[in-house]
Amino acid sequence: MFQQSQAQLTDDTMTVADRLHAFLSGRLRERITLKELSRFLGYSEKYASDVFQRYMGRPFSHHLKQLRLDKATSMLLEDGHTIAGIAESVGFSDSFAFSHFFKRAIGCSPTEFRRQHLRQADAA
Repeated sequence: MFQQSQAQLTDDTMTVADRLHAFLSGRLRERITLKELSRFLGYSEKYASDVFQRYMGRPFSHHLKQLRLDKATSMLLEDGHTIAGIAESVGFSDSFAFSHFFKRAIGCSPTEFRRQHLRQADAA
């Protein structure tokens, strides 16, 4: 019986984690707040924050930041995306704010990141 309840807990955890991930991933263009997450979950902001931390393994703001960085770096490595377009796609109102965020998180500007990875791809 213990093994069965452990398996059920894991399934429930994945379901909640998947729902949380889908909620955020589908709204990266928007300004997502803990208040919106709490409405989505139907809990107070404090409890929603605790639930998020428990199921996702890190705070809401850290997870959202990582999702934005992942999508931005992926888009920077693809052709046809402008910095302004990428900024909009990951929820920034302008490319300056996005560039500042990206540089603080990665250590170089989005343009330099793209340039470095293009050089590496050409060398390979």
